[in-house]
Amino acid sequence: MDIVIQGLTHIYMAGTPYERTALSGVNLKIPSGGYIAVVGATGSGKSTLIQHIAGLLTPTGGQVRVGEVEISPDSRDLSALRGRVGVVFQYPEHQLFEETVAKDIAYGPRNLGLSDKEVARRVEQAMNWVGLPPELSGRSPFQLSGGQMRRVAVAGVLAMQPEVLVLDEPTAGLDPAGRRELLSRIHSLHRERGMTVVLVSHNMEEAARYADQIFVMHQGTGVFEGTPAAVFSRGNQLEEWGLEVPEVAGLTNRLNEKLDPPLPAELLTLEELEREIILRWKRGRPR
Repeated sequence: MDIVIQGLTHIYMAGTPYERTALSGVNLKIPSGGYIAVVGATGSGKSTLIQHIAGLLTPTGGQVRVGEVEISPDSRDLSALRGRVGVVFQYPEHQLFEETVAKDIAYGPRNLGLSDKEVARRVEQAMNWVGLPPELSGRSPFQLSGGQMRRVAVAGVLAMQPEVLVLDEPTAGLDPAGRRELLSRIHSLHRERGMTVVLVSHNMEEAARYADQIFVMHQGTGVFEGTPAAVFSRGNQLEEWGLEVPEVAGLTNRLNEKLDPPLPAELLTLEELEREIILRWKRGRPR
């Protein structure tokens, strides 16, 4: 299910003294099954953009097409997106409310009118996807650790089996191990099921590690789009847009000041850099 955004503009409180333009002429195409990271400084319009993709906001101008569903300024009924686009907002565990983990995860599928058997199957499957052991199903979600509560909330979205998963800073507040585990599981699910993923993140390492494409936003509009290597090769421009290159990319640039031939520019994670250095050492050592 392709996502096509054309000339998207959104003005909050239009026609009032508090009018504010959050998006202006945004154009973006996300192919079905793609994994795109949307990055930008605070206030760049990232969250407003993804709320249009999810059908939570209608445009002031332009349009958004999600599969065959078109969202325009005149759109009123967006129920066709229900269950097809899932959204995980920041701190989604704040939205937990049921008495057990299983009931909380089951809430969305039940609202889709599924049978009890299918709901139970989806709950079990979603818990497995996010790494929650079955014995937690009868526990109160409020008795779990913060990382486990986050996974319960994500499982509730995944149990809807959306074709598009939108993640708005999903790792906020988690420790490094928790961030890596959650995003690694989602990335595996993306690859196994061909699910489209739109990740909003301030963390450039996360964007570099998981996304196929990166869309850079600045002051309400898109300013650059490309592969992680292409985006992070523009260090000076990223600084102007209030962003930084991943630490590994910066380290690679410093190493290249002394190396000939230089390391490839597309080395953006520690694992990739480590592999390249080991390969060079093996090629260069005496036999």
